[in-house]
Amino acid sequence: MSQGGMRGRGAISRRLGAACVAAVACVAAPATALAADSSSNVRRVASIPEMRAAISINFIGRTMFVSTVHGVHSYDVSKPERPRRLGSWPMYIWENEDVDVDRARKRLFVSRDPRGFTTPATPGVFPVGAVHVLDVSDPSHLREIGFFTLPAGHTTTCVNRCDAIWTAGPVAGVNQPSDWEGRPVFATDVRDPANPKPCPAPIDMRRNDGVTDYAHDVQVDSAGVAWVSGAGGVRGYWTEGRHRNPLTGRVERATACKPVPYAGSGTPEKATPSRFMHNSFREQRSGSSRPRAGLARKRVLYATEENISPLCSDSGRFTTYDLKGTFNGEGWRNIARTHHRMRVLDTWTPEDQEGAAGCSSSHYFSSRGDGVFANAFYEQGVRFLDVSHPRNIRQIGWYRPGDSNTWAAYWHGGLVYVADLQRGVEVLRFTGRPGARTRVAAPPARPVRFMRMDPASAYLCPARRERPR
Repeated sequence: MSQGGMRGRGAISRRLGAACVAAVACVAAPATALAADSSSNVRRVASIPEMRAAISINFIGRTMFVSTVHGVHSYDVSKPERPRRLGSWPMYIWENEDVDVDRARKRLFVSRDPRGFTTPATPGVFPVGAVHVLDVSDPSHLREIGFFTLPAGHTTTCVNRCDAIWTAGPVAGVNQPSDWEGRPVFATDVRDPANPKPCPAPIDMRRNDGVTDYAHDVQVDSAGVAWVSGAGGVRGYWTEGRHRNPLTGRVERATACKPVPYAGSGTPEKATPSRFMHNSFREQRSGSSRPRAGLARKRVLYATEENISPLCSDSGRFTTYDLKGTFNGEGWRNIARTHHRMRVLDTWTPEDQEGAAGCSSSHYFSSRGDGVFANAFYEQGVRFLDVSHPRNIRQIGWYRPGDSNTWAAYWHGGLVYVADLQRGVEVLRFTGRPGARTRVAAPPARPVRFMRMDPASAYLCPARRERPR
């Protein structure tokens, strides 16, 4: 969550406070049909309510790792209907919003935000963030093998097969240059986690029309391009190999410390009012479906805007872009003067959609590989979207219990694993397919009271409309 705050009501805060004290043994709920809470093509396979305060999830084989505000927890999901708890690494964590793993070396990275370095309930302003490196080769015994501080700490992403990590966010703070509006990306060589080697200079500078601003998160596509989302838009970089640098016209060797610009640019305010892009994805797998409408896979970028607002017109949107016109350095060259923007293909929100009861900002999403995405929309739950036609995004399924606070949805083994800050982890089976027609019977939209982290009260309070941070 880019604002560094949790969202919910007073009762939720009390339950989360209890969840932060200790994690209890897991008992998976039985499989349940959810006619009242979902479309007919969604079925809940299992539930882990003890994982309340779940923020992000990742997998190594049949082991699931859940990052929560009270620590990292491991589960055996070889039988998805009965997840079995294996081990825990208890620690207050804020926020590690997109936990990443090194599958070859069996390592997990925990990223801690300078705004809530100690606990999510006692935020502060620190000069540094931090990264913990865990050995998870034995999922029943998670142990720390590396720890270091650095200027950022909201999210951490592997690049170059986890030889290095890119750590991003948040807003500018203590001991940062006065002309920064937010923190860029800081890269670290972590091949030897006990002796990390920071790169000499930050990455993705001057991202927001020439201003160094909040780089929020990084996703690496199967071609090896690292896409950096944040204030202003999304830009992609080569991090290894030899590539033509569109800014110099020369073929250069890309590294994790010195990447080569590839494509991407700013996002127009008309499509994304906040211009704060939260995360992104580009489908590059050869086995995936090709987008229709005459667009090559490499040209379509999918991204979410995070903007928490009581107004449907301003709530963060899921967006598709055509990257054509950004492959020659347009997102970097003289952008302070040109204010270059990507071309938007379509945007989508839950407003007036079947199963919705208002609006919520978009958040993390993932691809099934055939044109179907599972998208998290906070209080509006998981939305299954057909994006096979990027100019016409369509909902083909949904899952929204009344107390949803859904942060992320992950495809794994044909199922969807949901991280919900209020409900814990839930496992869903979705049987819809791209091109399927769905009935639309939207209830009237109703206002939703949004919450944010308040540094003074240290927990939850009503939110005003504000720029995500």
